[in-house]
Order: sequence, then structure tokens, then C-alpha cells
Amino acid sequence: MIQISTLGRVTADVELRESAKKVPYLSFDLAVTEGYGESKHTIYFQCLAFNQTAQRIASANIKKGSQIFISGSLDIVDFERRDGSKGKINKVNLYDWQYVNSIKKLENTEKNDTTPIYEEHMCDDYEDLPL
Repeated sequence: MIQISTLGRVTADVELRESAKKVPYLSFDLAVTEGYGESKHTIYFQCLAFNQTAQRIASANIKKGSQIFISGSLDIVDFERRDGSKGKINKVNLYDWQYVNSIKKLENTEKNDTTPIYEEHMCDDYEDLPL
């Protein structure tokens, strides 16, 4: 099993569905940008989530463009296109995810200036850490 953790953007709104066996699930694509300059490129992952993980994602109102951090098991799957050519897809079965909301934009009404502000997350009470 190949474990993967990555940060990317959801390519379409997610929709919670139910399997024939009444298991809640959802499927979405995640676009991950790699490299810099001329070597910059995007890798797409087809993400699958089931049960409570799927319900958490759906209730978080994840939409197209949302930035999330995922963890799961990666599988490279062979498939055949309609024209008969063969391809591969990066498929991730999620076991955890986090919504990334690390940048806030402040709008200055006088100058109409938007400046990114990075939030710091600090733990005030070390006794609450699950160590």
C-alpha cells in the first residue's frame, strides 16, 4: 500500500451519494500543482471517501476551488478510453482530510487593496495535546 498526503484544490462541487448497499460515499478530483517556472505542472487525483469521512466532507460544504489537505492510500489504476486507448489514473482512498483556510484577505475600502494575511495556529495548553 502506498500512503499519500498532499494539498490541492477540488475541481468540482462534491455531492454525497449512497451506494446500493446504503453506504454514503463521494468521489471528486483533486488538482495538485507541482514544480516551479517551466517545470510547473498539475497532477490530478481521483479521491474516494466513504462513510463518516464522506459525510464530514459533504457537511463541510467543500466546493470547486476549495483547498484541502488529504491523506489516503494511492493506487495507480489502468483504464481504457472510449477510443480504445489505454491510460492510468491516480486513485486515492481517503482516510483523513482537512479543510485549508490559512489565508485571509483584508479589504481596504479606501485603497481597494487586498493583502494576504497568514493565520498562525498555536497551542496554548500543552496538556491538551494527545501525546
